[in-house]
Amino acid sequence: MPRRFIAFTSLATGAAIAVAVALATPALAKGTTQASITGPGLARPVIVSAAAGSEALPGQGDALSSLADQTGLFMMLFGPDTGDGYMPDKPFRLRTPPAAATLGPKYTVTYTVPGITPAPGQASGQVRQYLYPHAAGGPVIYTLPEQQGFGQPLQVTGWFRGTPQLTATLTRLGVHAGASLPSAPSSAASVPAAPAPGAAPKPNDTTAPAWLIATIASAVTITIAGTARWLRRRPGPPLTGP
Repeated sequence: MPRRFIAFTSLATGAAIAVAVALATPALAKGTTQASITGPGLARPVIVSAAAGSEALPGQGDALSSLADQTGLFMMLFGPDTGDGYMPDKPFRLRTPPAAATLGPKYTVTYTVPGITPAPGQASGQVRQYLYPHAAGGPVIYTLPEQQGFGQPLQVTGWFRGTPQLTATLTRLGVHAGASLPSAPSSAASVPAAPAPGAAPKPNDTTAPAWLIATIASAVTITIAGTARWLRRRPGPPLTGP
């Protein structure tokens, strides 16, 4: 009986953990595999790729991860607090749209993000941003609204100010657009308005942990139930006389 009990509980626990890992792994590995940059002065797109079989994730430090950090991709996917404390080059939101005359040349970066539902005509999910690396006052990023993230719209969109490191990164990648523009004039802009700020929805990253917790809890429940059943059926010590 003890051997059968041990075999049963070991099998149940092992199966539960295997299912949890299988469900959690693809859901947790959410990053970008490639960025394609197009714009003036580029004869062909600049392609930045992750290592074969991997995805660029926040704070990794490789070329693709750094570019995504600096353009705010991970904030758009996971929420505005993503990277606090370990992403010093993350951009910050602009309160008002910049004047069009202050932006300078526009480049488009298109990230390939597995796990996002592809739009019609796309082979894989994508997130698109406009980059203005030589805008007055520092680089500017615009993330188009109504793009899809992981099971929901992007959590953050609109106008952001990048750090000088973004311009340096783009220059190293071969994006050269000349000198930065002078300080911004006070004229109104003919650019898309910034979306009204609101409470960002919580990241949709809780699916895998929920499955993991539920599955492990099921394994523990099976183990406890099996133990209780075995203890009830276990014969007690033999009775002895005085």
